[in-house]
Amino acid sequence: MEYTLFNSYKNLPFNEWETLLLEDDFFLSPLCLKIIEEEHKEEITPLYIIIKDEGKVVGIVYAHIFSLNGSKVKDYIDNGNSKFNVLNYFKSASARLLNMDICFLGNTFLTNEASVRISKEYVNNNNNSILDGILNTISSKTKARFTIIPESCKKRMTLKGNYLEILVEPDMQLEIKNSWLEFNDYLFSIRSKYKKRYRKVIDKNNEVVKKEMNLEDLVIESDSMKKLFYNVFNKSKFNAAKFNTDVFYDLKSKKNNVSIYGYYLKDELIGFASDISINKVLYAHFVGLNYEINQTHEIYNLMLYEQIDYAIKNKLQSIKFGRTAAEFKSNIGAIPKNDKAYVYHKNKVVLKILKPILSLLKPKNWTQRNPFK
Repeated sequence: MEYTLFNSYKNLPFNEWETLLLEDDFFLSPLCLKIIEEEHKEEITPLYIIIKDEGKVVGIVYAHIFSLNGSKVKDYIDNGNSKFNVLNYFKSASARLLNMDICFLGNTFLTNEASVRISKEYVNNNNNSILDGILNTISSKTKARFTIIPESCKKRMTLKGNYLEILVEPDMQLEIKNSWLEFNDYLFSIRSKYKKRYRKVIDKNNEVVKKEMNLEDLVIESDSMKKLFYNVFNKSKFNAAKFNTDVFYDLKSKKNNVSIYGYYLKDELIGFASDISINKVLYAHFVGLNYEINQTHEIYNLMLYEQIDYAIKNKLQSIKFGRTAAEFKSNIGAIPKNDKAYVYHKNKVVLKILKPILSLLKPKNWTQRNPFK
């Protein structure tokens, strides 16, 4: 096997990269890779790996290297371990010292989307240790101290060797039922308590104006969108890298499956929601909010309801809401797709030392709501 690593899309032979891509592989397309790299030069170092067997492309890998902030890890540990425990306290405090480069075997901004493509005959083929080759390439040609392997890789390649398993925040998804021909069908399927909640949200937002933002709007509101997004980003339990909302302009100028909706109160942008439709799935990951106004108007609730309405009208099959605010999203019917990840280091002793800290990395407990009858 031959593993070739590229540090920029500018050097990537796209004729080889696209060999294994399907028509709907939007997030691995040359356009998307270019935009993500150009807009996040200070946040991530992208890695592109092409795998060949006897000259034939049999795999491609997209990964990000980011700087791990130990304080952020400590905050995440504390969030998921609310009960005080002296031993856990010292483990958590030790996490603050973890400042280093980490490689994530995927896209840090879309952690629930697989960024590895392997030819069918090589998927989970124990005779071809492709994952070992990928990890050796990363460790020998980058400064990344550890590699995080998402669950999606386990479905394509055999995991063996120096790994520790950790739990991650669940991806919240909503299936759009075939019987929902319009939004009222969704409302009919939920219990009266949740219908009242919906009507309350609508009443609170009778003065809020929703507008699909065009390219000119995205330029005018660029600074406001960054501020609103960072409000949400700073509340998140853990983020590897900071997303740049200028990506929306770049994508929308090239693709018609990208929509950005602005929410205005007295001509002031108070929130936005982004939608990307791919192969009957609505990706609703990135939003921005004025939290002070959200407390009085419940703008975020309104966004979720309107995304459901959009999915029904456009005959989509599901909505992927991402990994944040799990309990809140369950109120509108989203269910968790529980996930794991695996931390790799070539030295078993290092993993053994880190195991007590990694054992504390877990999502905060929350209550699953069920609005349906």
